[in-house]
Amino acid sequence: MIFKKNVSIHAKQIVDFERFHFSEEQCQQLYDMICVDDKVDLQSTLPSHINFDYTQKQLIEGFMISRQLWLEGILDKRFPEIVKQLCSSYHISEEDKVIYKMVRAKFKHLCYACRGFDERHKPPFLLGRTTALLGIIQDGFKHKKANIVIPNALLLNALWNKKGQSLLKKEVYRFFPCDVESFTSAVNKRVTFIQNETQQNSTVSAHQFHTLRKQMSMLSAVYGTFDVLFPSSYHHQTFQYLATINGLMGDYHDILIERKINKTQNYFFDHFIIPEEISSRLANFIKHFTTK
Repeated sequence: MIFKKNVSIHAKQIVDFERFHFSEEQCQQLYDMICVDDKVDLQSTLPSHINFDYTQKQLIEGFMISRQLWLEGILDKRFPEIVKQLCSSYHISEEDKVIYKMVRAKFKHLCYACRGFDERHKPPFLLGRTTALLGIIQDGFKHKKANIVIPNALLLNALWNKKGQSLLKKEVYRFFPCDVESFTSAVNKRVTFIQNETQQNSTVSAHQFHTLRKQMSMLSAVYGTFDVLFPSSYHHQTFQYLATINGLMGDYHDILIERKINKTQNYFFDHFIIPEEISSRLANFIKHFTTK
């Protein structure tokens, strides 16, 4: 399928999955990117300006490669056995933890691709809830909390069957591609949200901090996908900077989750000042995106 830059696909047109296929090498590059989309590089800087010079075909490719990688994740033969183990214990082997993390990472990335490249700019319901469930379980076994892992693993296990996977596929195959104007607007709205939250509030709760971090994770994933599909110094530099913010926020959120699980800090009501190494980079990021 070839699309001219100034020709839009109507949002109601569902893009045929089979028309797009990416090589094993490209999918591996995308997965490698996902593994470092929170890698901290304190020396990273943003380009002098941010542009949105994309075609709709490029946006569609960004979603399609993410969906292809996700499909490989739900077909992982070992994963259902891992889920069954978690139904009775929080303990799994280090090797199984790696497999679990791989599958969850592919779910998260597809959610970000939906937020960036689908006209609705949000993941479908079942995909979003399953991804959240995967995160809750992972937090539980990381902190050895059987009361968190087991009930949620039982729920996930009930969903992880042919019928559940069929419903998931049906959701994500209904892709409504956004045009460049919609993509630009969606990114700008997220940047504006981050700007308002950080400039209007001197302190934030852990929940607010996590919401901010999710915006940065999505942007990091989008520019990382661009860097895989359309490699350039511009995309790589932008991705590295966003990944650094994402990584710093992720490390701090891990601390907040530990405090929540250990009941030493209320996740929703206790407020704190965002660490300077994060807040200064967020401010610089906002400045670049709002003065493009």
